[in-house]
Amino acid sequence: MKPAAVIPAGLPRDPAGAAVGDIVVARAWKYDGQPHWVVPGYYLGNDVHGHWIYQPAGSLVSRPGHGHWADTDAVCLVPRTGYWVGTFYDDPAAEDLRIYLDLSSHIGWRKLARGGWEVNSVDMDLDVIESREHGVFLDDQDEFAEHSAQMAYPQELVAAIEHEAASLLDLVGSGQAPFDDTMTVWFTRGRAAYSDAPSR
Repeated sequence: MKPAAVIPAGLPRDPAGAAVGDIVVARAWKYDGQPHWVVPGYYLGNDVHGHWIYQPAGSLVSRPGHGHWADTDAVCLVPRTGYWVGTFYDDPAAEDLRIYLDLSSHIGWRKLARGGWEVNSVDMDLDVIESREHGVFLDDQDEFAEHSAQMAYPQELVAAIEHEAASLLDLVGSGQAPFDDTMTVWFTRGRAAYSDAPSR
């Protein structure tokens, strides 16, 4: 079974021509084509690790049947290669999570009709998480196994996601870039530029 036709496929991993300040809508799907999380933000730029997006506190975080205002600022990293999309938090008072990596496939960028960008991905269930209280761990293995059967994930994709998850656990656990203090630079840039950005 291939991903549902509604999911954008074959999109480039780099947003050619993206400019600092462009709106970016991060849109995730499930493998069967069901819509998942949608979070807006602002393009901050790129480095050797990929493309960075600022998602200020008060941003709408939504999926079908659920929506909330973000409690704290976040920066999102979309790497140029690999099977993951990362979200970083730097406010211990507001968020126990420090790093949340969604194992993902079909990651790619496309222009929005009225300006800005949409970065699409297919959420592959597994998450590599760094919690300030509980440390680094892999989450949602049961969901991954269940959906692998229900949605007929290709075996080569299952193997690639499992390999990526194991690698990310090591990288996050050992604090290697960009899972060190790299995010601090991007938080500083985002807050300097968007401290007055409209929110809720």
